[in-house]
Amino acid sequence: MVPSTLGGRYELEELIGQGGMGEVWRGRDLRAHRPVAVKILTPQVAGVASRERFAREARAAARIVHPNVVTVLDVGEQDARPYLVMELLTGRSLAAELQDRGRYGVAEACHLMSQAAAGLDAAHRAGVVHRDVKPANLHLTASGVLKVVDFGVAQVATEAARLTMVGTVVGTAAYLAPEQIDGRGGGSACDLYALGCVCYELLCGHPPFTGSAPELVYQHIHQAPAPPGRHRPDIPAELERLIMALLAKEPASRPADAEVARRILAAVALSAARPAWEAGTPAPPQAPYAGGARAGDTALLDTALLDTPLPDTPLPDTPLPGTQPPGVTSPTAPAGRTAGMSPERRTLLRLGAAVAGLAVVTIGVAALSDGGGQAEPAVAAPSPEATPTGTSPTPARKVSPSPTRATPRPSPKPSPTPSPPRSGRPVYRNYQEWLAAFDHALQEQERRGGIEPRLARDAHEAIRKTARDMSRGQGRGRGGDRSDKAARRIRDILIKLRQAHQAGRIADGPLVDFLNATGISGR
Repeated sequence: MVPSTLGGRYELEELIGQGGMGEVWRGRDLRAHRPVAVKILTPQVAGVASRERFAREARAAARIVHPNVVTVLDVGEQDARPYLVMELLTGRSLAAELQDRGRYGVAEACHLMSQAAAGLDAAHRAGVVHRDVKPANLHLTASGVLKVVDFGVAQVATEAARLTMVGTVVGTAAYLAPEQIDGRGGGSACDLYALGCVCYELLCGHPPFTGSAPELVYQHIHQAPAPPGRHRPDIPAELERLIMALLAKEPASRPADAEVARRILAAVALSAARPAWEAGTPAPPQAPYAGGARAGDTALLDTALLDTPLPDTPLPDTPLPGTQPPGVTSPTAPAGRTAGMSPERRTLLRLGAAVAGLAVVTIGVAALSDGGGQAEPAVAAPSPEATPTGTSPTPARKVSPSPTRATPRPSPKPSPTPSPPRSGRPVYRNYQEWLAAFDHALQEQERRGGIEPRLARDAHEAIRKTARDMSRGQGRGRGGDRSDKAARRIRDILIKLRQAHQAGRIADGPLVDFLNATGISGR
């Protein structure tokens, strides 16, 4: 019988779950006066070997500090019953969500799986392999944050799995990697395989393989999965490519780590959030990659993933309409200048203009930047790579409105030539890429530490809402209002983050580097 209080501190209130190794109780920390979740090893498996494994799990899980991993608060043992105290989560598992709602949309599925990948990457960096990644162990909180839970069969990657009985497979059959089944081991690559299975299920409504346990075992080892696009034609090519790589039979053929998967999933999530172009409004032309994927859809694709590099897409030689050379501020775009723009370019200009002097969004060789003076006609700035160090750049030329020739701008008095873009400044072809870079810098900062969780949540929420509003703002009607609101929101969170850094609430790291690149002062 389970005692009502553990360690003189944790009062057990209600049994809320049971797993292969233990029970989970809703409890209360009598010292900290807060609700907690307590996992207790069941009597049936409380032998010496299981208790040792449980202790290893607890020590390993306690080393993982990440917003996408459940937080371990305490570890103890009472009456030969080890227990683990964790944060009490709201919401429910993805397994319950899938059962009630069926498959997810592409953007939502990728957003959730990018969080799962971030949590797994943190675990792997701490030397912990989950070994039982499945929808039931991915918990979606009421605030929309996904957390990897139940490291009940986790093992420390640097130790031998000497406590696992020979011939025993630990995990759930539908998500087991081939190497877990045939006894070759269960390193971090097995979590990537399971992540691919879950991603497949979220998109298609079922895992890549179905059947009885023996049938599943055979399929995992010998049978190639059907491409998810066969069940779901709207799956982007780069997403299908990632899933098939995650489901590779050989661990070495899968992505190098969970961070590679996270980057691609996050990029696809932002790209897929963009609604279909309004009927009658042509989409801006984009150079295709090999395989038919569009450049804008593969903004953050890490080509090392599949050892098949994608060709570089040449950037435009002339700036987009309405963009300015470095050193020229354009707080608003004249109506005549935006009249011929595609919806996406208008929304990108609106975002850049609203954060002018704060966030620099460079498209090709044209940039929206801080500085003084009146808005000037668009010019083609020289490429910094083409200009030798110490050599004056060739004077910029005005892009004439005439389709046949370019006429130099008459000037009654000399004016300084705008400086070329600073070397090393990131280049973003659209607002999705800029937001994806912002989100990646934020997640990298969280992974390394040095940012308050609430501040990070506020920033993630601002990025998600901005991506949604900017994409909706590409159509007609009220789109401009949405885009303006989104731009103000992102400007405000940039200022908030800069002020937090100045106050010592954010440590130096990837996020601060991103803020520095925007030029935001915090005032």
